[in-house]
Amino acid sequence: MQNLLAELFWKPEEVTQRADQLCQTLPGYPEAKQEYDDVAEKIQAIVGYELYDQFFTRLMRYTNYEICAYYAFGLGLREDVIRALKL
Repeated sequence: MQNLLAELFWKPEEVTQRADQLCQTLPGYPEAKQEYDDVAEKIQAIVGYELYDQFFTRLMRYTNYEICAYYAFGLGLREDVIRALKL
C-alpha cells in the first residue's frame, strides 16, 4: 500500500503529462495557447531569439515559484498523508 501511494504522489513526469492532457480538454485552452504562440513569435521577431529566450526563461522561473506555492497550498493534504505514512 505504501509503495502504491508513493508512486501516486511522486511521479512528476506523469503529473506533467496528465496536467497537459487536462489542459487540452479545457474550453478555450487551445485558443489561448495559439494566441500566446502568435504573440511570442512576434516578440521574438522584434527583439531577437536571445533576448526573448532570456525573458521566457526568467518568466518560467518566476512563475514556477508561484505554481509551487499554489500547488503546495492546495495539496497540503498530500504532504500530511505522506508524513502520516512515513514515506
